Amino acid sequence: MGDARAVVEGRRSQVEADSLVREFEQSGLSRKVFCSARGIAPHTLDYYRARYRARRAAPASQELLPVDLISAPPMSGGLRVELADGRRIVVETGFDVSHLKRLIAALEG
Repeated sequence: MGDARAVVEGRRSQVEADSLVREFEQSGLSRKVFCSARGIAPHTLDYYRARYRARRAAPASQELLPVDLISAPPMSGGLRVELADGRRIVVETGFDVSHLKRLIAALEG
């Protein structure tokens, strides 16, 4: 029946638009030739490229990331943050708040 990547009501999803941008950048083709082969207008590709670059250039600190909650450790008054890449921050009970503030400021750059 229809292609799973078919455009619905003249609009592509962000995933589809991003895929077109990556295909174009890897193709080595001119905009005109690439767009002609894909059946899209060059200004549409330009729009997708601008949006793609803007999202890639956005500071990571503004992005929301998923968090998985695991079983809570016994209440010790401390806290532990484990990042997906294996890095972790552990704050023990009785920590120096000013030291933690300086650490956070240094990490935020």
